[in-house]
Amino acid sequence: MNLSVRLIINFLKQSYALQYRKNLPNTLNLGRPVFLTNQDHWPGGHVCICESIPDHLLSEPLPDDILVLLSPRAASGYHSASNKLFELPDLCSLPELFNQLQSLFDKYDSWDNSLKELIKNEGNIQNLLDISFPIFQNPLLLRAADFFMLSYSSIIDENPGLTHLIDPNYSFDTLTTSKLDPYYNEARNYKEPFFLPEYLSGSRELCINLFQHRIFSHRLILVEALGEITEELAPLLAHLAGYVQLILVHSDMENIGEGYSLEHLLSDIISGKETDYSIIDSHLSEFGWTSAHTYCCMNLKIASLDQQNLTSKYLCHHFEEIVPGSCAFRYEDDLVIFINLTRYDGSVDQLLNNTVLFLRDSFLKTGVSNPVKGTMDLLYCYQQSKIALDIGSKYQNYRWVHRFEDISLYYLMESCTRELPTHMVCSQKLLTLKAYDIRHHSEYCETLKIYLETHLNAVQASRRLFIHRSTFLYRLDRIKELISIDFEDEDMLFYLMMSFRMLSLRRDIS
Repeated sequence: MNLSVRLIINFLKQSYALQYRKNLPNTLNLGRPVFLTNQDHWPGGHVCICESIPDHLLSEPLPDDILVLLSPRAASGYHSASNKLFELPDLCSLPELFNQLQSLFDKYDSWDNSLKELIKNEGNIQNLLDISFPIFQNPLLLRAADFFMLSYSSIIDENPGLTHLIDPNYSFDTLTTSKLDPYYNEARNYKEPFFLPEYLSGSRELCINLFQHRIFSHRLILVEALGEITEELAPLLAHLAGYVQLILVHSDMENIGEGYSLEHLLSDIISGKETDYSIIDSHLSEFGWTSAHTYCCMNLKIASLDQQNLTSKYLCHHFEEIVPGSCAFRYEDDLVIFINLTRYDGSVDQLLNNTVLFLRDSFLKTGVSNPVKGTMDLLYCYQQSKIALDIGSKYQNYRWVHRFEDISLYYLMESCTRELPTHMVCSQKLLTLKAYDIRHHSEYCETLKIYLETHLNAVQASRRLFIHRSTFLYRLDRIKELISIDFEDEDMLFYLMMSFRMLSLRRDIS
């Protein structure tokens, strides 16, 4: 394989004192070394070793793809400040130099041939990363665009000091930090290798993005965990990325037509594609989810940063890691998580206590259904969680978790006014009393409301209104005269209370 000027010069500097040059070319465009003899032109595409320079080449400019190594005798007749031309020290043996360069090319040719052989034999990505460790001397990671870890160098499992790189909690913390960083978000569009700073993950990283159909899909990462990462490794990482891309494309083709998964089944249930409960129960039992188990559902609103960074899949995977018995997936614009509480071996309260920090750190607000026994009501479980999230976010936006049980009254109130406006649903007696209060500046509505809230206890009601009991009783008599309320009629009292709540709800929305 071809190597770069920068890589070759840095290799030679280990044995020879060479001149300092800025901005050494870092493109893999140089083939094995050749000796300059009587060529008509400079041998482009090679490392050129010169013991002497023919006269006709003294005035010919150097091509872009060349590295010229001059003996002291040749250098005396040729003067150039090019960063592709270096003068060798006096005691340098050209045959020895040639052999050293050949060994360098042998090393990288052997690596490249091993990569090609792996592709030919349908090897996996971890094999590619492990074969490449001697080249990079640092661990390699492959992440999907959503931060999901797809593969990593085996050295991470072998070295206890590196296991934090694949720790789910470490990865989650890194994701939380990274998606708030402007540079990290901008780097999603980079086509060339780039460095991510140490403050994002705790280690400096050399990265290259992979694209499928021009969309960012994966990132190959070299972590500076065992030694310094230098610029010369960037084109080598890009070279390796080409082979990784081949395996990914082949893997995607193989995955087309994969069998039914629990995620697909649950998605079909909530979308209405699968409605035969005997089939649903049969399929769920194949995954160990039976009608004897208890379930609940969570609906999570995806933060804009997660939509931008495509990290929803990673969040699903991380949730499944911290909550046994769960199945998380993206559905429409939200994340949906079904939890088998029986397999989780805990209650909804325990579930929320264990996940509230994850939700808060991920900027995720969630709606939570009531627990249900059996698989018949999984669709309604999902609908409860979605309603809880929608209504809870409307009335209690400051909360991270909205349980259906806590917002069910709001849901009932909104359901009552879904087809008719509030004033057409509320008790006309109450609206009449309200209109009277407005005209006469009285407080009969408030008096009636407090009386109902205190369960028809005149003493408690007068105390809450800060009026004398006789004043309260006078107001109560006036209310009876104005709207003919029968306080013995439980249905009427319930309707009045509902009407008060609906009017209050409309006022809150306004």
